[in-house]
Amino acid sequence: MTTKKKILNGIIIAVVAVAVLRTLARIGLIGIMLIGSALSKPEVYNDIESYTEYLSFEAQNSDSKWNKWGMDESIWPSKIDDVSDVVDYKMVYYNPWDAQYLGYLVIDYTPDDYASEITRLKEYPSTDYIGYYSVIEEKTYELLAIYADEYNGFVYALTDGNNRIIYAEEIFCNYRRI
Repeated sequence: MTTKKKILNGIIIAVVAVAVLRTLARIGLIGIMLIGSALSKPEVYNDIESYTEYLSFEAQNSDSKWNKWGMDESIWPSKIDDVSDVVDYKMVYYNPWDAQYLGYLVIDYTPDDYASEITRLKEYPSTDYIGYYSVIEEKTYELLAIYADEYNGFVYALTDGNNRIIYAEEIFCNYRRI
Protein backbone atom coordinates (compact mmCIF):
# COMPACT_ATOMS: atom_id res chain seq x y z
CA MET A 1 0.00 0.00 0.00
CA THR A 2 1.22 3.44 -0.83
CA THR A 3 1.71 6.13 1.78
CA LYS A 4 -1.18 8.16 0.38
CA LYS A 5 -3.57 5.20 0.71
CA LYS A 6 -2.38 4.56 4.26
CA ILE A 7 -3.01 8.19 5.18
CA LEU A 8 -6.42 8.15 3.47
CA ASN A 9 -7.39 4.90 5.24
CA GLY A 10 -6.26 6.40 8.57
CA ILE A 11 -8.40 9.50 7.98
CA ILE A 12 -11.44 7.40 7.03
CA ILE A 13 -11.03 5.20 10.11
CA ALA A 14 -10.67 8.28 12.34
CA VAL A 15 -13.78 9.93 10.86
CA VAL A 16 -15.83 6.74 11.22
CA ALA A 17 -14.58 6.26 14.80
CA VAL A 18 -15.52 9.83 15.74
CA ALA A 19 -18.97 9.45 14.14
CA VAL A 20 -19.59 6.17 16.00
CA LEU A 21 -18.43 7.67 19.30
CA ARG A 22 -20.63 10.75 18.83
CA THR A 23 -23.63 8.54 18.03
CA LEU A 24 -23.00 6.37 21.11
CA ALA A 25 -22.60 9.49 23.26
CA ARG A 26 -25.94 10.85 22.01
CA ILE A 27 -27.69 7.55 22.66
CA GLY A 28 -26.18 7.45 26.14
CA LEU A 29 -27.24 11.02 26.88
CA ILE A 30 -30.79 10.35 25.71
CA GLY A 31 -30.87 7.23 27.88
CA ILE A 32 -29.67 9.19 30.92
CA MET A 33 -32.30 11.87 30.28
CA LEU A 34 -35.09 9.31 29.91
CA ILE A 35 -34.09 7.52 33.10
CA GLY A 36 -33.76 10.83 34.98
CA SER A 37 -37.16 11.99 33.79
CA ALA A 38 -38.77 8.68 34.70
CA LEU A 39 -37.30 8.76 38.21
CA SER A 40 -38.16 12.43 38.86
CA LYS A 41 -41.59 12.70 40.47
CA PRO A 42 -43.70 15.85 40.85
CA GLU A 43 -43.83 17.35 44.34
CA VAL A 44 -47.45 18.14 45.22
CA TYR A 45 -48.30 20.59 48.00
CA ASN A 46 -51.84 21.23 49.18
CA ASP A 47 -51.34 22.40 52.77
CA ILE A 48 -52.92 25.86 52.74
CA GLU A 49 -51.27 26.64 56.08
CA SER A 50 -47.91 26.67 54.22
CA TYR A 51 -49.29 28.65 51.27
CA THR A 52 -46.75 31.48 51.27
CA GLU A 53 -43.76 29.11 51.33
CA TYR A 54 -44.46 28.10 47.73
CA LEU A 55 -44.69 31.56 46.20
CA SER A 56 -41.83 33.50 44.65
CA PHE A 57 -42.31 36.55 46.85
CA GLU A 58 -41.19 34.39 49.80
CA ALA A 59 -38.09 33.16 47.93
CA GLN A 60 -35.34 35.45 49.21
CA ASN A 61 -32.63 33.40 47.50
CA SER A 62 -32.40 33.51 43.71
CA ASP A 63 -31.27 29.86 43.82
CA SER A 64 -34.44 28.85 45.67
CA LYS A 65 -36.57 26.36 43.79
CA TRP A 66 -39.47 28.76 44.40
CA ASN A 67 -38.06 31.73 42.46
CA LYS A 68 -40.15 30.54 39.46
CA TRP A 69 -38.00 31.99 36.69
CA GLY A 70 -38.68 35.55 37.89
CA MET A 71 -42.38 35.41 37.08
CA ASP A 72 -44.55 37.97 38.90
CA GLU A 73 -46.90 36.17 41.27
CA SER A 74 -48.24 39.31 42.94
CA ILE A 75 -51.61 38.53 41.36
CA TRP A 76 -51.97 35.84 44.03
CA PRO A 77 -52.89 37.06 47.52
CA SER A 78 -49.81 37.81 49.63
CA LYS A 79 -51.43 35.92 52.52
CA ILE A 80 -54.58 34.04 53.37
CA ASP A 81 -56.40 35.65 56.31
CA ASP A 82 -59.07 33.00 56.75
CA VAL A 83 -58.23 29.53 55.46
CA SER A 84 -61.88 28.54 55.81
CA ASP A 85 -62.55 30.69 52.73
CA VAL A 86 -60.26 28.47 50.62
CA VAL A 87 -62.25 26.05 48.49
CA ASP A 88 -59.28 24.33 46.83
CA TYR A 89 -55.51 24.72 46.62
CA LYS A 90 -52.64 22.87 45.00
CA MET A 91 -49.07 23.74 44.06
CA VAL A 92 -47.02 21.31 41.97
CA TYR A 93 -43.27 21.49 41.47
CA TYR A 94 -41.71 19.21 38.88
CA ASN A 95 -38.08 19.25 37.86
CA PRO A 96 -36.82 16.48 35.61
CA TRP A 97 -34.26 18.93 34.15
CA ASP A 98 -35.74 22.44 34.46
CA ALA A 99 -38.23 23.59 37.07
CA GLN A 100 -41.92 23.62 36.16
CA TYR A 101 -44.78 24.86 38.32
CA LEU A 102 -48.52 24.40 38.22
CA GLY A 103 -50.74 25.89 40.86
CA TYR A 104 -54.24 26.97 41.64
CA LEU A 105 -56.07 28.57 44.53
CA VAL A 106 -59.85 28.97 44.74
CA ILE A 107 -61.27 31.34 47.35
CA ASP A 108 -64.87 32.21 48.16
CA TYR A 109 -64.78 35.78 49.48
CA THR A 110 -67.31 37.67 51.56
CA PRO A 111 -68.99 40.37 49.44
CA ASP A 112 -66.84 43.17 50.93
CA ASP A 113 -63.57 41.22 50.61
CA TYR A 114 -64.54 40.18 47.08
CA ALA A 115 -65.10 43.79 46.03
CA SER A 116 -61.76 44.79 47.54
CA GLU A 117 -59.91 41.94 45.82
CA ILE A 118 -61.60 42.66 42.48
CA THR A 119 -60.40 46.27 42.74
CA ARG A 120 -56.83 45.16 43.57
CA LEU A 121 -56.73 42.73 40.66
CA LYS A 122 -58.23 45.11 38.12
CA GLU A 123 -55.54 47.67 39.05
CA TYR A 124 -52.83 45.15 38.21
CA PRO A 125 -50.99 46.09 34.98
CA SER A 126 -52.00 43.00 33.02
CA THR A 127 -50.01 41.88 30.01
CA ASP A 128 -51.22 40.61 26.66
CA TYR A 129 -51.61 36.85 26.45
CA ILE A 130 -53.61 36.05 23.32
CA GLY A 131 -51.59 33.92 20.94
CA TYR A 132 -49.03 32.71 23.47
CA TYR A 133 -49.00 28.90 23.47
CA SER A 134 -52.03 28.96 21.13
CA VAL A 135 -54.19 30.59 23.84
CA ILE A 136 -57.35 32.35 22.73
CA GLU A 137 -59.44 34.89 24.62
CA GLU A 138 -60.94 33.70 27.93
CA LYS A 139 -64.74 33.74 27.67
CA THR A 140 -65.92 31.25 30.29
CA TYR A 141 -64.88 33.34 33.30
CA GLU A 142 -64.00 37.00 33.68
CA LEU A 143 -60.25 37.48 33.49
CA LEU A 144 -59.28 39.88 36.28
CA ALA A 145 -55.50 40.03 35.93
CA ILE A 146 -52.78 38.23 34.03
CA TYR A 147 -49.03 38.21 33.82
CA ALA A 148 -48.07 36.36 30.64
CA ASP A 149 -44.59 35.71 29.40
CA GLU A 150 -44.19 34.03 26.02
CA TYR A 151 -41.06 32.31 27.32
CA ASN A 152 -42.12 31.15 30.83
CA GLY A 153 -45.91 30.93 31.09
CA PHE A 154 -48.83 32.56 32.90
CA VAL A 155 -49.97 33.77 36.31
CA TYR A 156 -53.60 34.89 36.36
CA ALA A 157 -56.86 35.38 38.25
CA LEU A 158 -60.40 34.68 37.09
CA THR A 159 -63.82 35.11 38.66
CA ASP A 160 -67.13 33.41 38.21
CA GLY A 161 -68.87 36.62 39.29
CA ASN A 162 -70.27 34.99 42.44
CA ASN A 163 -67.68 36.03 45.07
CA ARG A 164 -65.28 33.29 43.93
CA ILE A 165 -61.81 34.04 42.57
CA ILE A 166 -59.60 31.43 40.95
CA TYR A 167 -55.85 32.11 40.93
CA ALA A 168 -53.69 29.95 38.70
CA GLU A 169 -50.20 29.65 37.32
CA GLU A 170 -48.45 27.60 34.69
CA ILE A 171 -44.73 28.34 34.79
CA PHE A 172 -41.99 26.47 32.96
CA CYS A 173 -38.61 27.08 31.41
CA ASN A 174 -37.54 27.69 27.84
CA TYR A 175 -40.77 27.43 25.90
CA ARG A 176 -40.18 27.97 22.21
CA ARG A 177 -42.87 28.41 19.61
CA ILE A 178 -42.47 26.20 16.58
